Amino acid sequence: MNTRKIILDIIDANISSLFDSNPAYFKKQHEKGVKPVRKTIEGNSINQLITLKKPLIRNAFLCGCLDFTENLEVEYLIIGHGVKRGIGTDISQVEYVIGDNNSVKLDPRTEDRLSRYVSQAPKNEVIIFHNHPKNWINIIFDNLPLPSQVDRNTLLRKKLLEPIILFKTLLNKGSIRFYLGDNGFVREYNMPNISQLLDLVGIKP
Repeated sequence: MNTRKIILDIIDANISSLFDSNPAYFKKQHEKGVKPVRKTIEGNSINQLITLKKPLIRNAFLCGCLDFTENLEVEYLIIGHGVKRGIGTDISQVEYVIGDNNSVKLDPRTEDRLSRYVSQAPKNEVIIFHNHPKNWINIIFDNLPLPSQVDRNTLLRKKLLEPIILFKTLLNKGSIRFYLGDNGFVREYNMPNISQLLDLVGIKP
């Protein structure tokens, strides 16, 4: 076991989390997303883009995602395709991917589809939610969502290393936004691993 690496990973994760948003605050009205999200996932196959009967605002979509995944023992990716509206997002289409109890990853076709969607129009936006099943960290620390290194590496690759998506992000146009459901909370994460950013500029921690 590389003790130095473990210590650096913990420091890295905690520094990165300082730049993450506060947990989402759900109101009663956001529970309107519970049934549509559940129905969409339970009634359709993975990697299938399904159009909702009625668009959901972002927090209603996230509330539905949290409700569906909160007690699951495997990780899911639930992806909402929508349009940026003011400080919110209207979600009109949903797809999902299933992983195992420790990881989940984007299918290459799904990756390509969401990147193309964001690039097709100025305000197109994709919301990527995934969950962490209950684990020993929750029991000891009662923690806020803490993305893994893989989670943050995916953010770096999809949001900051794809030129069009990076440009739209900098202009505060529609982009790709990453959310983690963990320990009963949903939190947007915005920062890649600090160590990876240092690597990109040639600095080895």
